[in-house]
Amino acid sequence: MVFLTKEEERMLNGEYGAATQEAMGILVKIAEAYDAERLLPAKSAHVAAGLFPEEIEWYERLLQGGASFRCFTTRHPWGIDYEHFEEVGTVYGNTPEIKQIAEMLFSYSLKMGAVPMGTCIQYLLGDFLMRGDTFSWTGSSGVVFANSVLGARGNMDGAVTNYCVAITGRIPEYGMLLDENRRAQVLIDCSRIDFDQFTDADYGALAFHVGKVVGNEIPVFVGMPKKLTLEQLRAIASPLHVSGAVPMFHIPGITPEAPSLEVASGGEKLEKVQVDMNDVKAAYDEIATTGEEKLDMVCIGCPHLTYTEIREIAEFLDGKKVHPDVKLWVGTSYQVKVVADRAGWTEKIENAGGLLVTNICMGPGNPCAARGARIVATNSPRSAYYTPKVEHLFGSTRECLEAAISGRWRGKR
Repeated sequence: MVFLTKEEERMLNGEYGAATQEAMGILVKIAEAYDAERLLPAKSAHVAAGLFPEEIEWYERLLQGGASFRCFTTRHPWGIDYEHFEEVGTVYGNTPEIKQIAEMLFSYSLKMGAVPMGTCIQYLLGDFLMRGDTFSWTGSSGVVFANSVLGARGNMDGAVTNYCVAITGRIPEYGMLLDENRRAQVLIDCSRIDFDQFTDADYGALAFHVGKVVGNEIPVFVGMPKKLTLEQLRAIASPLHVSGAVPMFHIPGITPEAPSLEVASGGEKLEKVQVDMNDVKAAYDEIATTGEEKLDMVCIGCPHLTYTEIREIAEFLDGKKVHPDVKLWVGTSYQVKVVADRAGWTEKIENAGGLLVTNICMGPGNPCAARGARIVATNSPRSAYYTPKVEHLFGSTRECLEAAISGRWRGKR
């Protein structure tokens, strides 16, 4: 039995409109299914956004029922870069009909009160959570990052749940919202790895391996560098729910609720898994699906790139030219691109022959195959795993950029 507050009962009884009633009804059923005893106030929702005509009917019904987002709500990439629509397109093509559907769905979310970020790194762009804040987000990379690095609390919710939480401002208390479900279960000993020369791709490959090993259990990493950058932490978070189903990780001294290994594990003795560079190399071999040298495209930006990464890419490309047979797409959010435009980073990337694209998912929503690409280089295990209909080369950002310029892959094979 789920306990509801008086206000939640009024939502369920329809006093706040049909949309809120429907959303609350769904959340109550979810709570009952997971034996949740109550709902908690939600600090944030991050809603999915496809390009499916089938979605229109539900969104229209929600709006007719008075849907209005009660908590801070942002939008995931919905798969269309308006500035480069003709050149980039979408996974469904670049017809006027697709563009019309995108604009319609976008307008509906705005009417409900969404902040139109169109990104998977909303946690870096104003949707910042503190320790203990509850959230319902689409995009597993952000969920793992928020649980692990920010200390916020959220589950791997589906798209319908995201909207229901946004509309009601409530979230069922189960899973990763409970203390007992957040403790480390497997110890990952990284002490045999020399991290001095580790690249972004190395961190991603290590996490990809760990995800396979632990499955849906929560790892705690020991033997890691004492200081890790935001980008390195994101590189660890991103693949864990790709090769596995990891909801969060602990790094003692970095994860807010894990000042020590003992606290992370709740005092329990953990199974130990030793990892080394052989495991990292094996992950490279699995992530890369081809050994070909010639490539058609380089895609960087899954998850979307930060200010620091865009600046570094722009500086590397300054004065260079992308090979005429290679396309280079660099993916980020609207907000980061505005800064990149003003800072001159966009100009450097585009002068080199690349594109700084926004609102495109560089994973399952990547339209590179529709643009004729067959062999794609990436620095992201997530992108390599999810991008459809292409073969992948996998390496560091620098190796990818060098391949874009030379037209040949010289990275790990």
